[in-house]
Amino acid sequence: MILTNREQQIIKLILSQPQGVSRDELTKQINISRRTVYRELAQLEQDIQAFKLALIKDSHGAYTIAGDAVQLDALRQNLTPDVPTITFNASQRQNALLVRLLLTSVPMTMSDLADELEVSLSTIKQDLDLITPALTMSQLTLNRQKATGVWISGQEADIRRVLVGIFASALNPYLFFQALKTTHNTFDPVTGYFFNQLPSTALKAADTVFHRTSSLASVSDNQRKLLLLTVTVHAMRVLAGYHVASSRNFDRELLFQDQQLALQFFAEMAPEIREQVRVGDYQFLAIQLNEIRGGLVAEQVDPFDLTVNLQVQSLIQAVEKRYDYPFSGDQQLYAALLAHVQRSVAGTLTPMLANPVLDHLASDYPKLYTAVQAATDEVFGQHAFVGNELAYVVLYFASVITGADEIAARVLLVTSDGPGTGRLIETKLRQGFPEIRSVTNVRISDLSSIDFSRYALILSTVQLPGFDHQYLVVTPLLPQSERNEISRLLSQVKQGAAIVPQRSLDKSVTAFEDLKTMVETASTLLDQFNSYVVAQPTSDINQALIAILTMLPKVVRNLESVLSALIKRLELAPVGIPDTQMALVHAANAGVSQPFIGVFDLSTPITLPAMDMQTITLKRVILLLTPADTPQSTMQLLSAVSGMMVRNPQHLHSFETGNYSQLYQLITEAFLTEIQKIDRR
Repeated sequence: MILTNREQQIIKLILSQPQGVSRDELTKQINISRRTVYRELAQLEQDIQAFKLALIKDSHGAYTIAGDAVQLDALRQNLTPDVPTITFNASQRQNALLVRLLLTSVPMTMSDLADELEVSLSTIKQDLDLITPALTMSQLTLNRQKATGVWISGQEADIRRVLVGIFASALNPYLFFQALKTTHNTFDPVTGYFFNQLPSTALKAADTVFHRTSSLASVSDNQRKLLLLTVTVHAMRVLAGYHVASSRNFDRELLFQDQQLALQFFAEMAPEIREQVRVGDYQFLAIQLNEIRGGLVAEQVDPFDLTVNLQVQSLIQAVEKRYDYPFSGDQQLYAALLAHVQRSVAGTLTPMLANPVLDHLASDYPKLYTAVQAATDEVFGQHAFVGNELAYVVLYFASVITGADEIAARVLLVTSDGPGTGRLIETKLRQGFPEIRSVTNVRISDLSSIDFSRYALILSTVQLPGFDHQYLVVTPLLPQSERNEISRLLSQVKQGAAIVPQRSLDKSVTAFEDLKTMVETASTLLDQFNSYVVAQPTSDINQALIAILTMLPKVVRNLESVLSALIKRLELAPVGIPDTQMALVHAANAGVSQPFIGVFDLSTPITLPAMDMQTITLKRVILLLTPADTPQSTMQLLSAVSGMMVRNPQHLHSFETGNYSQLYQLITEAFLTEIQKIDRR
């Protein structure tokens, strides 16, 4: 028979007093309310029947436990040797209160909270008042309603952040790591309280993935603790049936490695957890992992690799043809697929172990899954992507359409007069606009921490000069004119119309600086652009490259290093362009002094493998060179040149046959298109 800690406390107190113990004495000694004493005694009366014992109340109101001496000894043997009393300080108690409210799915009465934490009702009320501002800063709301109870509401992502923060502050790193090594923990009562809230199997599973992941070997102890707590909290929330909404703004290229890592962590969890994981869950976990690891930048990829550009463009078009959605307009999708396919070709992807977390994609997106499967077979060859490799590709496309679902009517309310004004406006909004699902009230000073993409509408009680998002200034009375404008904006949201950000002065300055930098870079590249004739006879591509690099003493300061980089690129994949007599060769290397574009015509044509695994007769080499550390503006311009070839067969033909003037014009056009993107930002 398992007895609760409080039952054991009552039993020990009663057995220590042969004359019995009154209810008032129990209330005083155990520090619980009379109501709780009644409830505990009623439960105890039932539980000790298993020992063939009875709870007796005498005429003076004193309780004793009656029964055979052997059975009384059996009861004593069943008691825990020492049942520690948890004595929280104020901060620990408030954290325990937060954890209890965040993890419950139903409102709790303040009396129940007071009983659980073994404090008075007035203490609970005071604690609730103290934690309210902290919750507000975390975009969460503490709700109190008579006859219902107390509960916390807000976005699931914010709930997970707060839970991780509480556990991280409550658990000492030394004790935490010791606990991972053993199943018998000897914590102090307070540490034990918080540690026991975490599912041990999920925590151990996260630690298993951590130890076998080489990319995490360099993280600090604090990072490791935070990482394991983050994964564990995500797992326990998924198990409880809560999910984070997927985001259209998820940076699939920057967070490529972190999303794979998130999937690995979830895959190690118990089936009842991993089968419930959805796109938004591993997107959000990937974001958290990236932050914990220090906001690591994405692994460098080669954005002007013509081979991969060609394949990715074709893949997106092939999926779009089979699935009625405009994927070709999503630049993040293009960038993510470019990175994925390039790493796949280079063999730098994490090994695709069986990952049951991805199994739901086929059932959740059957039409999309079939479209992507057929498209990959068409572009890359039959069964080039299967199993989890295929699922990862489906995931990129699914993230786009999931993030594009109808925006829920969530309103962000910015106030400067305090929560009273905010509550007044919120009440009027809920009365006048039933489609509004939630209203988040924030202070002006907290705006820097807000993810504005989560809100359909932003309202403010004050002007926000330079604010980079569309917002509507309202007054606490919310007159009809303001209601009409709110209604109009909400109707735009329902129709899927984007709320256009208003460019602030700061953003305009930044855009101008970006524009200036890119124009200067484009001008330098065009000034140095030239076409050359390689008069020296060459018998293979290696000889041709040596001859070409020798002609560029101002650009190539270390011929051997640059040649090695080019040859390595050739070994990675063919660079000959099918059905042409041209190849695009490129490298980023420390032996290059400055970015360069050049066209080289070989006087002696040579045979070269092409991207379609056939061979071509090579007569023209387009060479793109950059230093190892190249600004993003330069990479964008060089990528625009290869992209121009991919998108337009006529341009490809012009690059193959055009003279210097024609090529100069084509490259100028590619640069101008890229520059205009900044101008339209």
